[in-house]
Amino acid sequence: MYSIGLDIGTTSTKAVLFSNDNKQVDDYEVTYPLIKEKPDYAEQEPEVIVAACSKTIRELINQASINREDVRLVGISSAMHSLMVVDKNNNPLTPLITWADNRCAAFIKELKVSSLGERFYEKTGTPIHPMSWIGKIQWLRTERPQIFKQAFKFISIKEYLCKRLFGEYVVDQSLASGTGLYHLKDQKWDKEILEFIGIGVNQLSKIVPTTYELSSLTPKGQMDLSLTEKCRFIIGASDGVLANVGANAIEPGTIAVTIGTSGAVRTIANKPTTDQHMRTFCYVLTEDSWIAGGATNNGGLALQWYLAEFAKELKDIKGGQTATEQIIQEAMNVPAGSQGLLFLPFLNGERAPYWNPDARGSFLGVSMIHKRAHFARAVMEGVIYSVYSIVKGLQESIGDLEIIQASGGFARSDKWVQMLADITGKEIHLPETYHASALGAVLLAKHAIGENDLFSASKQTNNKVFTPNEGNHIRYQEMYNLYERIYQKLEDEFPVFVELQSK
Repeated sequence: MYSIGLDIGTTSTKAVLFSNDNKQVDDYEVTYPLIKEKPDYAEQEPEVIVAACSKTIRELINQASINREDVRLVGISSAMHSLMVVDKNNNPLTPLITWADNRCAAFIKELKVSSLGERFYEKTGTPIHPMSWIGKIQWLRTERPQIFKQAFKFISIKEYLCKRLFGEYVVDQSLASGTGLYHLKDQKWDKEILEFIGIGVNQLSKIVPTTYELSSLTPKGQMDLSLTEKCRFIIGASDGVLANVGANAIEPGTIAVTIGTSGAVRTIANKPTTDQHMRTFCYVLTEDSWIAGGATNNGGLALQWYLAEFAKELKDIKGGQTATEQIIQEAMNVPAGSQGLLFLPFLNGERAPYWNPDARGSFLGVSMIHKRAHFARAVMEGVIYSVYSIVKGLQESIGDLEIIQASGGFARSDKWVQMLADITGKEIHLPETYHASALGAVLLAKHAIGENDLFSASKQTNNKVFTPNEGNHIRYQEMYNLYERIYQKLEDEFPVFVELQSK
């Protein structure tokens, strides 16, 4: 018998098949675009993602050559902060507005520096940033009043999927806690915030625990997913908190670093935890455990951008290296620190630790000695500097963090993982599967049906351990200090670039 972790991400959905002893058997992935038709917009088509969810499970079963009757359990993981509006017939009135969308930045800037913004953060644990539903809904209220008036429900992509497949509007506590509308301690939608943005609690889904078992698949759902009515579905949580479970980062002093399209740094907390400088988030894992940390907007997406725009001639080699592997290999011919070339990776603005939607990417220190390989390595290093800045901020608010459990697409590259060890100066452990969110969804699902204890079952042996190169670490410390100083000097100038780019 098998379990599936369905992981709905920003640019792809993955279905991962696990055996009874939680070993990965197979996986299938469907990619889709992040649509950026206007400056600061980052949207997706909901139907494309729903279709991807169905296809990944269908094709996974076919690819693994198993009987659909043998899949008995599915746990669901989903990217956070997405928002769409539907009418009473569950028809979308908007595209899916993702975490990377910055259109409400002007409103958020004002709210962030106000006492009201500080109070909202303290109550919800969600930083005041355009990713939050507060700004997204306020933007719809002022810029799309007709849609706002017609809104039956404000929902995430997972809620839309649940309504389509199971016929119910429900949202798990984890995703709810990432909206900025959920009171962490009271564990319900916050009345003051809802009044502030002008919506009623009836326009939001019913909040359920992350262990909630969804009703049986509709007949169409069974057909679309190629599963039987006996297969049980657990609603699960957000991809971020589940990555901690799947990466075995659920003990004090251990952090999970996940770098996929974006990136995040997270650690377990035994109570709702906020930061006096509003640098970190706090989201629900279960009803009595939380995950604190910070996220960057710019992870593997930065390298894919560089590859697409400046190394177009590199193509996947059939039976050989992918284009991404080729550019990474090329970058490794350059010494640590890229010979003084520095990249600020803020292609989509930035979340933690700066929470600045106006931040923009920059190459600094460019000279005639720098070739394409230098720029590629600088991009990779810039992404890790961003992650390291979150690690440092989290240590200041939570305490010392010694071990890093790494996961996400970047973990397919030993060279990039070694770079993380060298920059942070910490041991990096890789779990057996880099699909940490999918594994976390399965472990939580088994916990929900009483088959295991979540915190015991997540413990697993590490596939590899990376130790820092001391010489590289010293060089990187110098470059990272420069990274921080340059950001501070450019912070006041970023809005100028935003204005120029909007013309």
